[in-house]
Amino acid sequence: MRFLWNFIKYLVFLTLLLLLGLGVYAGNTAYTQLFSQPWDKLLAIENHRNDLDTIHALERKYGWQRVAVTSKDSTRLQGTYMENPSGSHKTVILLHGLYQNRTMCVPYARIYLSRGYNVLMPDIRGHGESGGSTNDWGVHDPDDMDSWVALLRQQDSQVSIGFHGISLGAAMSLIYAGTPQGRGMAFYVADSSYGNVLELGQEKLMNYTGDQRLLAGMEVLEPFFQLSMYYHTRKTLRDVDPASCVQRMTAPVLFLHGDVDRLIPPHIAEELMTRCTSPTKKLVYFEGSGHANEIMDNPRGYDRVVGNFLESL
Repeated sequence: MRFLWNFIKYLVFLTLLLLLGLGVYAGNTAYTQLFSQPWDKLLAIENHRNDLDTIHALERKYGWQRVAVTSKDSTRLQGTYMENPSGSHKTVILLHGLYQNRTMCVPYARIYLSRGYNVLMPDIRGHGESGGSTNDWGVHDPDDMDSWVALLRQQDSQVSIGFHGISLGAAMSLIYAGTPQGRGMAFYVADSSYGNVLELGQEKLMNYTGDQRLLAGMEVLEPFFQLSMYYHTRKTLRDVDPASCVQRMTAPVLFLHGDVDRLIPPHIAEELMTRCTSPTKKLVYFEGSGHANEIMDNPRGYDRVVGNFLESL
């Protein structure tokens, strides 16, 4: 009888060990898949990350400066710098969306140039002329932002730096805002940010495959996903989710969102606003605008909202 009991315990132990091993394997697979999925297809967005003819033509036409930095992991990053003729010490870093490049930021640059700001438009890693993985989801981006900030401070020791991001760029801005270095920035404008990368992936993957069972499966795998992520990056979702990072913010922030955004639902902006710990924060919805389309649908209104925010600082 005692032998049978010991055998059962041994069998249970082996079963649990096997399940644990399968969980670790599945979690690691899910983690690697996060960075290799065809997100342009999953999110139904166009891929313009290598369409650089326009920005090159504008750089030549207006004499904008091509700039580059090397990030902490030795990735080479490229960008465009526009010096304001006013000799200002104020600079904004504009961050573009997923599968775009710095060309996307040109309409936003005009808002700041007209108000005396210098403008830096980097290509986010894996986009445009910057090296690295396309889908980094904020793992290395804070280090990238540190490198760009260091460049600006090297050029001007008195510089005051703000961030304005669109879609993925908004999420990267908010992630940086939650870091010790990011809390020292002058302001943030977050246009159409997502809140949680795993939830975004779950929803879009389910829509793409039509398999509802994926949701339950991914929820079971989340602890193993987090374990794998920490093993590979020494970070957890808390470090790369805007919804978590805004809980460590102190700089003024303006959230912008289209009220008919079908890619990132409008309620995400409300959740980010609610979670945000900054003493100065505001949320503005743009009526009738889809994902990151506010500046195209209502350019004057967009300029006015951002301008009023800057004047309030």
